[in-house]
Amino acid sequence: MANHLINSDSPYLLQHKNNPVDWYPWNKEAFEKAKKENKLIFLSIGYSTCHWCHVMERESFENEEIAKILNNYYISIKVDREEMPDIDKYYQKVYQLMNRRGGGWPLTIIMTPEKKAFYSATYIPPHYSQYGPGLKELLLSIAKDWEENPNKIKKIANNFEEYFKENENKPFIKEKIDKSVIKNIIKQVNEEFDFINGGVKGAPKFPMESTLDLLIDVYGLSKNERVKEAIEITLKKMAKGGIFDQIEGGFYRYSTDSKWQVPHFEKMLYNNANLPLIYLRWYKITGNKLYFEVAKRSIDEMINRYQDKNGLFFSASNADSEGVEGKYFVYEFDEVNEAFNQFINKEELLNYFGIKKYGNFNGRNNPVIYGEKPKNYEKALEVLKEIRSKKEFPFIDTKKITAWNAMMIKALFKISEFDEKYKVEAINTLDVLINEMYKDKLYHSYNKNKNAKKDGLLEDYAYLISALVMAYEYIYDEKYLNLANKLIKEVQKFKKDSWYMNEEKSIKADFSDSAYSSSLSILANDFLDLAVLEFDLDYFNEAKNIIDKGSYYIKSYPLFYSTITKAFLKVEFGEYAIKSKKPLFKESFNYPYILWKEGENFEICTVNRCIKKSKNLKVLLEEIQ
Repeated sequence: MANHLINSDSPYLLQHKNNPVDWYPWNKEAFEKAKKENKLIFLSIGYSTCHWCHVMERESFENEEIAKILNNYYISIKVDREEMPDIDKYYQKVYQLMNRRGGGWPLTIIMTPEKKAFYSATYIPPHYSQYGPGLKELLLSIAKDWEENPNKIKKIANNFEEYFKENENKPFIKEKIDKSVIKNIIKQVNEEFDFINGGVKGAPKFPMESTLDLLIDVYGLSKNERVKEAIEITLKKMAKGGIFDQIEGGFYRYSTDSKWQVPHFEKMLYNNANLPLIYLRWYKITGNKLYFEVAKRSIDEMINRYQDKNGLFFSASNADSEGVEGKYFVYEFDEVNEAFNQFINKEELLNYFGIKKYGNFNGRNNPVIYGEKPKNYEKALEVLKEIRSKKEFPFIDTKKITAWNAMMIKALFKISEFDEKYKVEAINTLDVLINEMYKDKLYHSYNKNKNAKKDGLLEDYAYLISALVMAYEYIYDEKYLNLANKLIKEVQKFKKDSWYMNEEKSIKADFSDSAYSSSLSILANDFLDLAVLEFDLDYFNEAKNIIDKGSYYIKSYPLFYSTITKAFLKVEFGEYAIKSKKPLFKESFNYPYILWKEGENFEICTVNRCIKKSKNLKVLLEEIQ
C-alpha cells in the first residue's frame, strides 16, 4: 500500500512512497493531524542520491517493526532537501545548535505536535549497537516519555526554542574591516590548508569551490605565492584523484579520505557547474591544459548524461547502483588486467590508472591518475568505458532546480571563452530556464509535473541574477540586463528586518558557504555588479548594508565565509566596468574585479563615474592594476 507520498513530484519522496512507514509530505494536513491526535512528529530530510539516506531506508523505513512503531506513535514527514532547501537549512541549524557540530543527511528531527524540536540526529542504525540505542529503541523510549511525562519533553522543546531564537536574533556587531583582510586570508591558508594533498586539512574533504574562487581573487590582488601554491596543489590533486571520474568526467560530491582517492560517488549538478568555473579561471591564469581538460570533461558529462531534452539540467545522480555503492564506477583488478592484455604497455597503463590487485575501494579500484599520459591512453580509456557500459548507471534525479541551472549556465559561458560552441548551449539553457521558471514569478524546481513547481527562494533569484549579468557581458544583449534589474527589485520581498530564504520570511538567510555559496552573499555580489553596470548607488548601498551585516565573519573567518568576503574585497579594492564595442571575454584580466559593458572603445567606469578613456585596452588594464 502506497503512503501519502504517492502523488509527489519529487523523485526522493517517490522513492519512499511504498515504504510501510505512513509518510506525509511537508504540508498542513500532516501538522494538523499531529495536533489533533497529539502525536510527536518524526521528520526525515534527505535527497534522492544520498548514500546514507538509502542505507537508513533499507535498514529502518522498510523494516515492518520500525514502521509499525512510527505509525503508532508518530506522524512521519519526509522532506526533499533539494526541493525545500529553506526547510533543510532551518533544521540543519537546529542540529548544529543541539549537537555543537555540523549536520548532514539523512537528517532526523523529532518534534512536539506544535512543531517544536527537541531531538536531532543524522544517520541512526536500526537497532542497539556499540554506538548506543538504535532507531527502534530510541523511538520507543521517546514515545514512552511522551505518554508518561509529556511536560518534560515540552519543557525541553520550549527551552530549545528560546535558545534557537536567541541565537538567531543575536545583536548585529559591525566590525571594522579593511585591506588587512587579505593578510588574514593568507594567514588562514597557511594554518588550514593541506600543502601535501590540497584542500583543507583532514578528512572528509569537500571541494569548497567558494573558498577556491576567493583564493583566485586574492592571488590576483596580492600575487602571494603561498596562495598560488594552495590553489595549484588542490586543483591538481583533485584533477588526478578519485574525486574526479577519470573515465567519463565529472566530480563526485566529496572525498571520504584526505588524499581525494575514495569518494562518495554522487555527482551533483552544483559541483559540476562550480568546479569547472574554478578550473577555467585558473587555466586562464596559468595556461595549464590539465585544468581546461578537467573542466571540459565535467561539462561534457553534464551535457551528455544530465541534460533534459528541453535543455535544462537534472540535479544529481546516485552513488549506488544495483544496491551497491560505487558499483558502476569501480573496477575489479582481474577484469581490467584481462582487458588490457591487448596493449603492449599493459603494466604502464594499469599503473597510470592506479589499478591494483587489492584495489583502493573495498577491494576494487576507483581509478586515480599517476604520472603523464602513456601511449595507448585513448584506447585504454575506451576499454574502461566499455567495461562500464555493461553495468547499470546509477539513478538520476531528474528534478530541475533554478539556482543550480543558473550555476551551470555560468560554467557554459566561461568555457565558451575557449570554444564558441558552448555559448549556444549557454544561451539556450538560459532562455529555457527563463521560459520554464519565470512566469508571473520565479519558481525553484519541478520534476515532471509543471503544475507542482515550488516557489522561488532567495537562492534562485540570487544565482539567476548572477547568470543574467554574465550572459549580458558575453553577448551584450540588453534583455538579460533588464531582467536582472527586474529580479533584483523583486528580491525585496525576501527582506524585512533581515534577509530571508523564503517569501514567508520564516527562515533567515545567512552567510555560510556550505555545499555552495550562500544566497545572501551571492546577492551582495549581484548588487555590486549591477551597481557598476548601471551606475546605481542604491544597489551599491544595498550591497554595503549586507556586507556590514557579514563584517564579523569577514574579519574572523574570511576563508570559510568566502563569498561575502569576495563582495567586501570588490568594495575595498574597487570593481570596474570597461566599455567596449564587443564583449571582452577573450582578454586576460589580472585584476579580478572587472566587468565589461557595451559602449565606445575603451573606457573605465566605477559605480558613480567614468574615469579614463583610451584606444589601447592594455593601458586601461595597467591603470586598474
